[in-house]
Amino acid sequence: MTERSTLLSPGFVLINLQFGLITTITALFFLFSGYLSQMGFNPATGGLILSADSLAAFIVQPLITPLIHAGNARRWLLGGAILFSLSLFMLGQLSAIPLLIAARLLQGAGFICVLSSLITMLIPFIPPGMSGRAFGYVSLVRLVPYAVIPMVSDFVAFQPSSFSLLLDVAAVAALLPILMLMMRRQSTGEPHPDPGSYRMIASLRSRPVVLLLISSLLFYCGYSSMFFYFKQYGLFAGITRAGLFFSIATFVMIGIRLFGSGLFDRYDKAKLGATGLFALAVCYGVMPWCHSAAIFICLAVVTGLGWGIAMPLQAAAMFDISLPPARALNQNLLLIMMQGGFFLGPLLGGQLIAGFGYTALFACLATSSLAAAVMMNLSRQTSSGQPPDNNKVRSISH
Repeated sequence: MTERSTLLSPGFVLINLQFGLITTITALFFLFSGYLSQMGFNPATGGLILSADSLAAFIVQPLITPLIHAGNARRWLLGGAILFSLSLFMLGQLSAIPLLIAARLLQGAGFICVLSSLITMLIPFIPPGMSGRAFGYVSLVRLVPYAVIPMVSDFVAFQPSSFSLLLDVAAVAALLPILMLMMRRQSTGEPHPDPGSYRMIASLRSRPVVLLLISSLLFYCGYSSMFFYFKQYGLFAGITRAGLFFSIATFVMIGIRLFGSGLFDRYDKAKLGATGLFALAVCYGVMPWCHSAAIFICLAVVTGLGWGIAMPLQAAAMFDISLPPARALNQNLLLIMMQGGFFLGPLLGGQLIAGFGYTALFACLATSSLAAAVMMNLSRQTSSGQPPDNNKVRSISH
């Protein structure tokens, strides 16, 4: 099989367009916490509803990861898109707690089928030595909606009925991947064999892989807590237009990935990613004591730098330490950690806020980010025996 030397191939671009669509729909749930509050749910109950989709994904993905490969990823994508669309329609019609939880569970199952399929379809389009740039672009595409929607929410007053209408529109849009796949059939090279549970067990026995997985779990616990609760924290702290913080941070992330992704392949990915995680720990730790607009903007910028560096480099570092047959599988293991973080973040965050307040929440976020930095840095010190470094791979591929 001939190695690809061009990153921005038609297949890579089309798969990223589908990433952008699924992320746009997911970003609408920045408004979901406020929607639940307007419906009369307290933070603890709201946190349970918020976390239900990630719980489903956290349970479903370990089961489907050994089953998805390049030969059947399209079928998983179609099935996942249908489930995801159905769940969005249900959420727009329901108000009872058990039914909302059930719809969120269905949403999580559909979402993770779509996301796992797209990741599996993407891996063959990433040339050797370009993992940092590739995952920088992927994360860039997935970031743009998170920059736009929080900012729009500060200037447009969404009522619960309006959010229900948004969910109905999103339910239709969630089916668009089916149309795109019908219009253009992907060519991803030779189908990969079914990875099987044996390969997943082998990955979980690799110390660098496990360290990166734990680091990713801790990172996404902090990121999801900020995503779901920061707007409410702004109201509590008397900060006007708190959504602007998330928008500034996200635009910084976009800038990092748009102009800096090419640099990710020139430096030690684990060390650079750990530096970004350490910066996040500092930002989270000082957040409750910074109320002036100037300091708040500075924190938003540094937080964006941390997110913008750490998120794609965790995926790129995992790609580099993985043997080619295990690359798609290990990326899906990272997705399990992401879903675990999006489950634990709002669930534990809601309990911390209800019991101890926002200061305790930010203290826990700082601690988890510091631990994530340590884990990621340790992964580079224990990766001997893994695939060769970027420069060697690049010279071979040339």
